[in-house]
Amino acid sequence: MKIIEQLKNRLIYPAAYSYVAYQSMRNGLRSIGKKDKVHFAEPHAGQKIMLMALYQKGELRADVITALAAAKAQGIYVIGVNTLKIAEPDTCRDFMDCYIERFNYGRDFGSYKSGFSYLYANGLAEQCTRLLMTNDSVFFSKKHIDKFLADMFVDDVEVLSATENFEIEHHLGSFCIAMTRRILNHPRMKRYWEYYSCTDIRPKVIETGEMELSKLLKSIVRSPMQFRALYDMAHVSHTLRNSPELLDNILALSRRGDLLHWQRFTFSGVLKRLKKTYLHSISKITGVEVSIKAHDIDTLKIHYAKTLSEYKEFIQDALSDSTDASARLEEIFNEEVISHFMECFAEGSQIHQSNIFLHKIGLPIIKLDGLYRGAFNSNDVEKIASDLMNCQSEEFLRMMYSRPFGGHVYVGWKLAAFMRGLI
Repeated sequence: MKIIEQLKNRLIYPAAYSYVAYQSMRNGLRSIGKKDKVHFAEPHAGQKIMLMALYQKGELRADVITALAAAKAQGIYVIGVNTLKIAEPDTCRDFMDCYIERFNYGRDFGSYKSGFSYLYANGLAEQCTRLLMTNDSVFFSKKHIDKFLADMFVDDVEVLSATENFEIEHHLGSFCIAMTRRILNHPRMKRYWEYYSCTDIRPKVIETGEMELSKLLKSIVRSPMQFRALYDMAHVSHTLRNSPELLDNILALSRRGDLLHWQRFTFSGVLKRLKKTYLHSISKITGVEVSIKAHDIDTLKIHYAKTLSEYKEFIQDALSDSTDASARLEEIFNEEVISHFMECFAEGSQIHQSNIFLHKIGLPIIKLDGLYRGAFNSNDVEKIASDLMNCQSEEFLRMMYSRPFGGHVYVGWKLAAFMRGLI
């Protein structure tokens, strides 16, 4: 049945793409002649700048206000570019220094283009020592936002993103990238935004926006080490090696959603690594097969292990009586656990793959499409909610559960479009 559904979706997809392309073209034509409206703009006095692409109707989300207010409290000049309309724009003055509304075309990169155009046209880019571009496709957690913003606005890395993505090719997550004045004012950076062509076609935005921007930034930094993510693999590895409690609870901090092809961290995955290199059985050496009859199943010992220490006990109990063997296993167990987790962490979009873990160690942003794209399941959503401050958990749950997995709710051309990342 799955094969038939996949074949059906492949056949429908060209028509779905044509329809989405037509909608994008029509929206592009409607945008012609519609100028961005600057509702207010306070004088810029050389402060660092946070540019946020918004999709907010009526009023700002509470978590968005959290991020904007945190930036303002740190003396950051905040610019918001919204594709929808706020009922009373003046209410945003407490959270933003400049508020712009634009015609809803081009998705988040359309708003980025408007924001960068404003920076260049009004001389803000020349005065700005560091800029952070971000958008509201993520939920902003109060728990870590202050330290995170402080880290992103430190000038020791020319281009710094929150997380990175190894799917297709290495690139930075465009929902949060900081850059120095040299990068911001680089001629090639200005040219990129001048000639960037807006579109509502999601794969094109990813290709010509997120991935192309990463290629550009990587090519204009002074050295490879000046292009990286705050929560990169080195940071994660270091954190695990120096946090015994975190390592012990690594299973609870790993996603359980199984709708994507990305590898997930499991204790059985650790066991496979141990068996491949360190654990050996007499039956394998002698070639004697061990069989278990149906009536013997009830005698098998089932062991529940939630933490790493509990799983170690289980494996050690299964070994020979030699205490030396258990001691030697203890030495290599943590290494194999960290190696397996790092392999999983490297797959796909890291913020989708390991959002539970990343929030636990300090990343204050959670992808709002995690459930919708199939990276999370309800168990993952509940875990993240339980790690938020109490005042934010209900709001977060409402937002996440309002967008269930698209593969379960869409039908017809929309299902075909969703399964290929078109919508």
